[in-house]
Amino acid sequence: MRLESRPFARRRKTLDKSPRDVVTAQGPEFRLRVAPAVRKVLRQIGVPEPQPFVPDPFQREAIEKVRTTDVLVTAPTGSGKTYIAIEAIREVFLKGGRSWYASPLKALSNAKLEEFSTAFGPSNVGILTGDRKENPDAPILVGTTEILRNQLYDAMHRGQDLPVNLVVMDEAHYLGDQDRGVVWEEVLIYLPARVRLLLLSATIRNAQQLCQWLEWLRKAPCLWVNAVERPVPLYPLFLFPTGELTPLAGRRGLYGPIKNLDPRQFARKDFPDVAHILEALRAANLLPAIFFLKSRADCERAITLCPQAPRTPGFDAKAFAARLEQLLTKWPFLRDHKHLSILKRSRVGAHHAGQLPHWKLLLETLMQDGWLEAIFSTSTVAAGVNFPARTVVIPQSDRFNGREFVDLTATDLLQMTGRAGRRGMDKIGFVLVIPGRYQNVPLIYDLLKSPPDSIESQIRVNFSMVLNLLLSHEPEEIRDLFARSLATYQHLGKEASVAALVEAFQKDLAPWKPLMACGSMDAVAEIRPLFMRMEEEQRRAHRAARNQALAWVTQGLLVRGRLFLNRRGTPYVVLERVDKRDERVLAARLRLPLAWSDQRLKPHWVRVRQIRELGKRLDPLPPLSDRQAWEKLARRMGEAPFPSLFGPQYDGDQPHTLTSIAHDMAQRALAKNALPCARCQLYGPCHKGSKHPFSKLLHTYFTHRSHILTVQEALWRSFVQHLKILQHEGYVTPQGHLTEDGLWASKLRLDQPLLVSEVIRKRVLPESDPPMLAALMAPFVVDRDRPGESQLSSLIWKYPDLARPYFDVLQTLHPLRQRLHAEGFETPPLPFWTVVTVYHWARGESWNVVKNLTTIDEGDLTMVILRTADHLRQVESLTETHPRLAASARDAIESILREPVLVP
Repeated sequence: MRLESRPFARRRKTLDKSPRDVVTAQGPEFRLRVAPAVRKVLRQIGVPEPQPFVPDPFQREAIEKVRTTDVLVTAPTGSGKTYIAIEAIREVFLKGGRSWYASPLKALSNAKLEEFSTAFGPSNVGILTGDRKENPDAPILVGTTEILRNQLYDAMHRGQDLPVNLVVMDEAHYLGDQDRGVVWEEVLIYLPARVRLLLLSATIRNAQQLCQWLEWLRKAPCLWVNAVERPVPLYPLFLFPTGELTPLAGRRGLYGPIKNLDPRQFARKDFPDVAHILEALRAANLLPAIFFLKSRADCERAITLCPQAPRTPGFDAKAFAARLEQLLTKWPFLRDHKHLSILKRSRVGAHHAGQLPHWKLLLETLMQDGWLEAIFSTSTVAAGVNFPARTVVIPQSDRFNGREFVDLTATDLLQMTGRAGRRGMDKIGFVLVIPGRYQNVPLIYDLLKSPPDSIESQIRVNFSMVLNLLLSHEPEEIRDLFARSLATYQHLGKEASVAALVEAFQKDLAPWKPLMACGSMDAVAEIRPLFMRMEEEQRRAHRAARNQALAWVTQGLLVRGRLFLNRRGTPYVVLERVDKRDERVLAARLRLPLAWSDQRLKPHWVRVRQIRELGKRLDPLPPLSDRQAWEKLARRMGEAPFPSLFGPQYDGDQPHTLTSIAHDMAQRALAKNALPCARCQLYGPCHKGSKHPFSKLLHTYFTHRSHILTVQEALWRSFVQHLKILQHEGYVTPQGHLTEDGLWASKLRLDQPLLVSEVIRKRVLPESDPPMLAALMAPFVVDRDRPGESQLSSLIWKYPDLARPYFDVLQTLHPLRQRLHAEGFETPPLPFWTVVTVYHWARGESWNVVKNLTTIDEGDLTMVILRTADHLRQVESLTETHPRLAASARDAIESILREPVLVP
């Protein structure tokens, strides 16, 4: 960001101009000036006097109440919620009982293992995270929430009670997480009421509602213990582009001159002036700091802009180097990390999901030890970082949610600012707001005063849930479970308004029902998205056919003598092979009059993407100087139909790939035309949208459909839809009981158990080649395509031996994937690059070699390998039904869990 001084010159009168009180960090257009109000606050910076530990009132209250009731504790980050858990576990432990401590993160579980082992002795604590399974019969277990949910599944299947007296669920606000909230809600629904429940959470708005739901669900009291005060007070600051450091707000609200800032004065490509900001923070004694930036690329760029860290008083360079060397000796694979030189020079680091897990751990360790000046992190990992700082820097008021940029919420900002102020190390913490093009300062000000967002139920049905519930429940019993969900409870109070809405809607709909080919709005809700998906799939199939043409090019179809038509229908003949650098062919135009140059036919370079249709091959071609022969050929081309490679005029065999694509496209067209949309009188208003009354009625229906359909009914319909698929595929009997295949498939507690079980049933996965088994399991762990990944055609060209088993998997899954798509289910993309990278890693290739096989970040590649290991563990559990495959999975896991993916 280029720092402009002129727009802020008028503010000088608001600042103390006394040279004695000005802290300076100067640049060409930047000079730090501290407002008097801020200077008073800066004087409060310091380390609090050591005090003997005395539990806070909310801690004592929670420990007292959890002895007799379920308890939900909400408190700001760093308030000491873990102390409550340790004391509650201690009381159960001393009475000979068992406790389960569930957390959302493996790293957090590992940290709690060390903490609890110190408190209770290593022999009394075990861990279950997928990656680690140690001392599973210990009276105190630490693990991820998914493992606890799986244990509840197994206990229900055996008809037994979970052998636990206390369950502690840390970070309970994950109940509202879009991706993982369903697991938390399942645990709370399945957990026997006999088991005492302790929920630890950051501050949430509807905590009382959650307690009321738990009482309604478990028929046992649940009390809420709330702590409001931060352990370290927070003071918001604002840094103007010219260097004035002021309060963000005063008694009358947002600081006056800040209101005059126009974000449009900053260019779209402006970047925070990291060097000056760091200098200002250092001069004002506000380091260490965490910068929350919008992307990984910004974090990487920011650290390159940091100047060399000065030798500040009290900093021991030799001790820093020794501590860093100690960590690098422990994790030697980090010695080649591309950011190590920046870390040594500037004492800063980039911390985001694209980094190796142990690089992030190294940064966290150095930050906690006080060696680093700043960490640059993405806002999406704010909830998972473990390095409080004196100051948190907020350069923008939006974040990327995976699809688009959206405004920060109160909860997002709370997670970020929760890292400001180190308990026991700071008397006060700071949040520094930086102006910019994408900074809405009034929004940040309002969010800082706002309570956190409410938790909304994220429960949804999936195939793994259905299979595991059918292990121990009849379908009608499952319907009762849905009736006890948080989603159902949160909508109970809306029944009266829902009834009135339904009545008015049915009245408006009545005149249009005779014209609806599908017969009802429920059918519209199911068929219209299906029809639209089929149209989109047809478009994708056309694009795939065009892309396949490029693959055919690489296989040699565009050779000398091949006829083709360009987009305008002009015939050409290939003179030279493809120029692979820009995918062009040298061709001769065969339409009179021909172009000649120096008594030779003039050739043209034609881009492959401009080719509309391929024709037969002419052999031999006349010399380019034979004008008579070329004009004769051009006349013949103009008089006869084009001899298409794919038409009836062609006397050769069509490529098998083309035949299969054409057949697939024909089948798609037939399936789409079989839907009632094609013959409906209301097709236009339904699909295209207009001012037609029926279009408005549809809009009303879909806007309020979640209210028109009760949550319980919507969950039940989703369950029935999943059940029908399972019955069709032979996993469930018509009576709703699991078949033999259903019994072992229920152990595949994955996002896509049906796809994995299908390749197991069809025996496509190798039973005696662990590296290939790991490679073929890897595509199932990727839930979306990632930009910048290697092209399929080029990888197939390089690794044909891996492509053959990969395409066997695709061919095996094709019918099932089509059926799932037809029913509205999404399936993963199954990218080939995962096969290539995981196979070479499993075969023992070095990390440097493997990471260069793809363009994704190291952290993402590590996550792919770790998730592949998680999937292989599910296959490993099939020892009774598939012993050879389970043994191969065990060997595959050992081959891929090595440094730097997993460090012993």
